[in-house]
Order: sequence, then structure tokens, then C-alpha cells
Amino acid sequence: MKYLVILFLILVSKNILSEIPDIENRDKEKIKNGIVTTFIRSMDKWDIPFNDLLENRSGSACINWEELSKDFLENGIFDALGYSQNIPNKKASQIASISGCKKMKEYYKLEDTCSCEVILTNNNLEIKLPIKKFNPEAEFQNAVNLYKQKDYKGSYKKFLKLSEMGDGKSQYNLAVIIYKGEGFTQNFKKSYYWSLISKLNGQKASEKLINKSKKKLSKDEISEINDQIKEDLEKMVEKGETQALIPLAKWHLTVPKDPDYDNSYKWLSVASALDIPNTKKARNRIFNRVNKKSLSELQEESNSIYNNIIKLQKSNIMEE
Repeated sequence: MKYLVILFLILVSKNILSEIPDIENRDKEKIKNGIVTTFIRSMDKWDIPFNDLLENRSGSACINWEELSKDFLENGIFDALGYSQNIPNKKASQIASISGCKKMKEYYKLEDTCSCEVILTNNNLEIKLPIKKFNPEAEFQNAVNLYKQKDYKGSYKKFLKLSEMGDGKSQYNLAVIIYKGEGFTQNFKKSYYWSLISKLNGQKASEKLINKSKKKLSKDEISEINDQIKEDLEKMVEKGETQALIPLAKWHLTVPKDPDYDNSYKWLSVASALDIPNTKKARNRIFNRVNKKSLSELQEESNSIYNNIIKLQKSNIMEE
């Protein structure tokens, strides 16, 4: 059988209004598998077992991302489907299935309510999830409002999320909540940790809280936390989280008893190569204090770190 087989279907879906799971909570693999299950269920409703089709088969569906709720993935069916089988190659098979889905979408006037996506090619999952929009400014204001309402745990959760993303204001506010023990028991080690990171992210107001927290800690505890911050920032960079570069460069200048210009230069070199604002000037100012005997080695390390970040960024784009 050398001819193309394409089926176009339109199905009635349940009207379940819900958002895609929040970015901090969504389980990507679970959602992808749920979409596959829904596609198979939708095909089965029309007595068409996708897995029994010929090789180089592809299946597509018109997905309404705004209505993609847990209930829909467990019980719903897709509005429009397209599939193909016995196609010479993978790409042609996917194009054929998408074409069928789009024609049915247009015929039934679905307009912008959904988008046709390839879900399966043979037994391989192809679906790519959209990146859920995240508004840091709105989240910050929401956290402030929760704090004013004395919902300290809710405020803490949002400030923590923003803090992990490198927001200095949120890190300071988080440190204040922890220092005061609002909604939680006091923890001076954690308040020092977040207030110092906040300072490294440019929040001058953190200085007072840093000093207050330090008075409650021993020298060994302070030294331990300082080292932990450095280690955590380095781990973030290893994972491609570029928001850690500037505070890491500042750590080497401000935390040790004697400024470490060599390592500060290294991290600023990476930040500069990534076009992070104001880092080129900072790198050039520090350059004159760098040990010239170590310069070549530092630049090689910077280049290695930069290439790893670029590789990770490309990998993340592909995964999404």
C-alpha cells in the first residue's frame, strides 16, 4: 500500500475551563503523557487504534492550551484530529497529519481556540509544551499584598520563588520574614543567608539586616554560610542560571577578608560575553588588579563556563 492515508476528524470536547498548571508546579512529563492518552482516547472513540496503523504513522490534535486541565487530560477528547500512515519519512508523515488537523480546524471554524500539534510519530512522543508566562512584577506585588494581609506563609512562598530566580528585593523581604519569625520560627542563619545574597544582588537596604543577623551567629556559622552561598551560586551557574553570575563576582570582591580579583574577573568575563548589562565596564575595571600570570588560565576557565551555559540554553529551548 503506497498511497497516503489521512483521516480528518472533528470531535465534541467537554467545556472545561482551566489554566495550564502553574510553572512552579507543573510536571512536564505527566502533562505530555496525559496529552498522548487523550489523543489515543480520542482516536479510539472513532474506532481507530493509532498503534495498529502502518509504520511512519503520525498523529496530531488541535490543543486548546487554556483548557488543558487535569480533568480534561483524564476524561476529555480533542476537538480536531489528523493522522497519517505509511509515509516515506518522519517529516512528511508529520506534515500530513498536521495538514489534516488544520483543514478540520478551518472547516469547523475553530479559529484561534486551539493549535494543531504533532503528538506522536510511531511510538515516539513529539509534543512540546508552551512556556507558561510568568510576570515577576505581578508576583512580587501579590507577595507584598499577602504579607499585608498577614498571610505570611503565602507571602513567603512567592518571595522564595522570586528569590530563587535572583530578585534582590524579594530576597530582602524573604530575609525580613525569616528574621522576624512571621509564620515560621525565627532562623538567623537563613535570614543572614538571604540578606547577604540580596546585597550581592544590589540591595543596599540589606546591610542593616546582615549586621543584625550576624550578631546572632558565631564566627564559624557566618563562615559556613558564606561558603554555602558561594557553592550555591556556582551550582546555579553550572545549571545555566545566569542570574547568579553578578552576585558570584561580587561575592569574591566583598565577602573574603581580601578581595579575590582573579575570580571576580572570571565571572564578570562570562557575564560580559553573555551581554549582561554593565558587566563589561566592571570587568575592565577589575582587569588591572588581576594577576597577569593567571590571566590565560582565568580566560580559559571563563570560556569553558560560557560554552557550557550556551549549550544548556540551547538544550532547554529544544526541551520546551
